[in-house]
Amino acid sequence: MKVLAYLLLLVVLAGLVWQFPFLWEIAVAGAIGGVYWIFFRISPEKDSAGN
Repeated sequence: MKVLAYLLLLVVLAGLVWQFPFLWEIAVAGAIGGVYWIFFRISPEKDSAGN
């Protein structure tokens, strides 16, 4: 499911760059940030610190 969410993010970013090619840096930053946010963040349900 996470892979599909990341692919959807990439499709949205590709569409943004297709329409506005000068925004390619935002797509690169979004792809890198998306990897962290989708795959590596600690969700609140799994947080053992009691937050």
